[in-house]
Amino acid sequence: MLQNISILQKALDASVLRHNTISNNLANVSTPNYKPQKVVFEEMLKGELTNSNFIGKRTSSKHIPIGGSLTQAYVTEQPVMMQNSGNGVDVDQEMTDLTKNSIWYQTLTYQIGEEFNLLKTAIRSR
Repeated sequence: MLQNISILQKALDASVLRHNTISNNLANVSTPNYKPQKVVFEEMLKGELTNSNFIGKRTSSKHIPIGGSLTQAYVTEQPVMMQNSGNGVDVDQEMTDLTKNSIWYQTLTYQIGEEFNLLKTAIRSR
């Protein structure tokens, strides 16, 4: 159950980062040569969940941990050019992504609330 809460927490963090990234893309819709950014999380989460038994050996504290714990979401540039100015922001796509992300965030907050309700029920029944 605690692992579920940890996964949901990471997904919420990714959703907030995605919202900020989409907002930044929309704010730069008129900026020449602006390359829109995209948050990558779900692909990494899927890989983590299917390969959760693999844990990389770290020989230095400066190494990035591999496996064992959920990786963070990160932002990448999208190599797309939509306008003659070199700007790659597609307002319709960004608004669609923003709406999808809002629904995803609401779903995650509901689910994490249900996880805490299960914990509360388990504690009360003792």
